[in-house]
Amino acid sequence: MAKIHHLESSLVDQISAGEVIDRPASVLKELIENSLDSGADTIDIHIIKGGHELIQVSDNGCGMSREDLKLAFMRHATSKIQYLEDLNSITTLGFRGEALPSIASVSMFTALSSEKDSKGFEIKIHGSKEKSFKPAVSLPGTSCKVQNLFYNTPARRKFLKKPETEQAVINSMMRRFMLSRPEVAFKMLSNNKTVYDVPAQNLSERINSIYGSVFKNGILPLELKKDPYTVTGFTGNLSLVKKRPGEQYIFLNGRFIKNRLLNSAIFSAYQSLVQRGEFPFFVLFLEMPPDLFDVNVHPAKLEVRFVNEWQIYHVIKTSITGVLQDILKVIPDYKTYQHFPEYTPNDTVSLNLGKAPSASITQFEQAPHKRLDIEMDGLFDNKNDAQLQGAHFRMESTLDDIKVPNEDLLPVSDHIWQIHKKYLITEIKSGLIIIDQHVAHERVLFEEAKKAIEGKGFPSQTVLFPQTLKLQPEEYDNLLEITHYLNKIGFRFREFGENTIIIDEIPPDINWGNESQIIREILDQYISVKNINPSFIDQIAAIYACKSAIKAGDQLKPEERIHLIDRLFSTDHPYYCPHGRPIIINLSINELDQRFERNT
Repeated sequence: MAKIHHLESSLVDQISAGEVIDRPASVLKELIENSLDSGADTIDIHIIKGGHELIQVSDNGCGMSREDLKLAFMRHATSKIQYLEDLNSITTLGFRGEALPSIASVSMFTALSSEKDSKGFEIKIHGSKEKSFKPAVSLPGTSCKVQNLFYNTPARRKFLKKPETEQAVINSMMRRFMLSRPEVAFKMLSNNKTVYDVPAQNLSERINSIYGSVFKNGILPLELKKDPYTVTGFTGNLSLVKKRPGEQYIFLNGRFIKNRLLNSAIFSAYQSLVQRGEFPFFVLFLEMPPDLFDVNVHPAKLEVRFVNEWQIYHVIKTSITGVLQDILKVIPDYKTYQHFPEYTPNDTVSLNLGKAPSASITQFEQAPHKRLDIEMDGLFDNKNDAQLQGAHFRMESTLDDIKVPNEDLLPVSDHIWQIHKKYLITEIKSGLIIIDQHVAHERVLFEEAKKAIEGKGFPSQTVLFPQTLKLQPEEYDNLLEITHYLNKIGFRFREFGENTIIIDEIPPDINWGNESQIIREILDQYISVKNINPSFIDQIAAIYACKSAIKAGDQLKPEERIHLIDRLFSTDHPYYCPHGRPIIINLSINELDQRFERNT
């Protein structure tokens, strides 16, 4: 007797459904994708008990004829593709022909649909078995009702989370669709209460509708075209950074995708923001020809393979970096020209446009008619593509041709006020800038510490009363592995008994008394990662800077305020601290006028 046999079609449907449908949110995803593919511009959703009892999606799309409604529940029946080569030019969200039969195999499914000026029909399917098919009164479009999900597969039903948890996942899914198609009106009810109700609008308005004005005011538009790629959308400023992920969206030709490499391209553009596990907000739309990627990787269609993934990485990183640089330019540089050496006529000045602050141009204006040796970093460094290869080139010009980016942002006062022993304020043409003294000093010390670790190191100061630090055996062994780096930032210590050290010398900027705490924090960080890499070096510098910087409540003399700001604007990144907190806030005249309800 043969051991191999054919499985019943209903069992095949239930097995296949596990690849597509794992919870109510995945049902909703498939139904909304069908609605969008039908051309709908209005979609209504109703959820009962987190989708345990009901998931209903109604749209005003093209609808289905009697024949199509029947075929829609046949496995691998679809209107989206027909031939093998169609897989290279997919423009719809769905194409596999699996969603509806998979959902119908594990639920009680009712679909009602009609084309424009045609009769409607209703089909009911319970667990892959057709219960009825009949004419019905219907508006143009389609309405799908999914009840009692997994009623016939109790083993899977028991793994559903409680309704509140499933509803939270559904809400997250809804935000993806609402952001991906702002031109479509969405309304969702949960247990007969409105959760979302957004009209057709532009993307900025949609973000405001979903997240509120705080997000709308904090988003920054971006657009980059580099044939054959186009990147558009919004990324968030520092005020929208969060401690947890969840508000990061990448849409490929309108489809939400998950790709760790592309996410890392965006995070790297924010540099130290993500070093403490923070996550910026972004909504990015990546457009490219369909033959340059493959979405047919998994039935869920969230994973994508690219023909040239690293090329896309650089395109996305460049698009974000450019926007962040533009943002930072609205924060004026304070008078930093005293940090530049004096120049004589016919000297050659080297200016790296990718890194130098705009304030350096202020200094150059002091000495016109000098030749400039300008080095520009290209957008890409992909050595496999001549167009994307890193471009480094030089050009000569006179300083007469260079202008300060925005004269309205130049300082107009030499006075710097200290407010509540926390903040420094000075006047500019466009309003005010406010600087957090602690995080400003933290940024200065962070960059100095990094340079010390990578260079000759800091000098040390001898402590009057050396501290003793007792460690556990495994801690002491690890301390020996990072002693070199601690010496670089100015710590000197010696063995004093078993697993104990005496700290004789400390870095020049830290206060006496907290040297043991700093060493212990650095040691704990190393033990947690057990890897000396650039990230760990950044963490050493960040811990040192945080513990050594002046604090809120420290009184600064006028000359100390000036010195701190001068040191801040001589850093590479004077706009946020190593932990991602903003250092500078720009308060414009327009914002002040609005606060005081002035018309002019």
